[in-house]
Amino acid sequence: MRKIGILGGMMDPVHVGHLHSARAALEAGLDQVLLAPCEAPPHRPAPLAPAQARLEMCALAAETDARLAASAVELREGPCYAVETVRLLKEENPDAEIAWVLGADKLPTLARWRGAETLFSLCTFYVCPRPGADAHLPVPGAKLRVLDAAPMAVSSGEIIARLQRLDDAEGLLPAAVSRYIALNGLYRPDRAAELRARGMQDRRLQHTLGVRETAVRLAELHGARMQAASEAAMLHDIAKPLPLAQMQALAERYGLGLSQEVMADVNLLHGPVGAAIARRELGVTDEEVLSAIACHTTGKPGMSVLEEVIFLADAIEPNRRPYPGLDTLRALAGRDLDAAVLHAMQRTREYVLSQGRHFSPQTERAMQALIAKKGGKNHG
Repeated sequence: MRKIGILGGMMDPVHVGHLHSARAALEAGLDQVLLAPCEAPPHRPAPLAPAQARLEMCALAAETDARLAASAVELREGPCYAVETVRLLKEENPDAEIAWVLGADKLPTLARWRGAETLFSLCTFYVCPRPGADAHLPVPGAKLRVLDAAPMAVSSGEIIARLQRLDDAEGLLPAAVSRYIALNGLYRPDRAAELRARGMQDRRLQHTLGVRETAVRLAELHGARMQAASEAAMLHDIAKPLPLAQMQALAERYGLGLSQEVMADVNLLHGPVGAAIARRELGVTDEEVLSAIACHTTGKPGMSVLEEVIFLADAIEPNRRPYPGLDTLRALAGRDLDAAVLHAMQRTREYVLSQGRHFSPQTERAMQALIAKKGGKNHG
């Protein structure tokens, strides 16, 4: 007879602790474990991520093992009690045995679960050891099986705190889940709403979302922080909707000390002003993120991987209108980040000079630094 386990919880987000429990249950004889996010009980705070996002993260986590699957069974309308969940699963799988996978820390309250007597008759409980909890605590009437697994202490709160610090929580989250969080801006302020409130129009917002998508992909590929790439990408053009006079006023107010050339050009000015807005008005404190916003148009000598990622994502995001060399640049970005940034700067210099305009000295210095970094070979 097939044995199906259900691992519930808010999964906000699903993390390695959940997968540790699920795999221990599979090793103990279950054929499948369902990762089933739920809404918070009335006495607990609501999840930070929407239900659909938590379900999609579970689906990504389940891709690590064919015996895992995401399930929306605990996201149905109305109060979600385990006894009703197990009844539903038995109706859908009449020939299967149902097991509930839970941590040992839940055993002291198990007898008080809604419909406990009925629940105990419908399923077996697979108990995963937890630090400081008695995994062998008897629960009268309940069929308990203690899993052979080392206790693992993983805190969702600490993971969320790390994500909010723009850390990818490597080792605590499946990589695909961390990527999903970055791509969707979860566990941070709603930057899209902030941009709309500041007057960003749909077309510019679509560009910004495209930059985020590209930046997260490049960050993962080249070893930068995906959460930081997401934040910098969403804020890189926050000053762009402002008229030049207002940008200049903000540059003066925040004491940016910019050259006359930069102060006179919207394209050069919106980066440094955007970084100042992010710092002074939105409370962004990550210096690398702020620098990436500031130099996303001009670049600078000695750029970090994150700074290069934002610079390049701005140039190649999928909503960009086609321009000569775009396909080449996109392909190069996947292979050699330095070479791609240098190539983009050189193409920009060719275009600017062909228009009879003055080329940014900072970008020229950035190019020379990249040429020196790559051994003095001019890739132009």
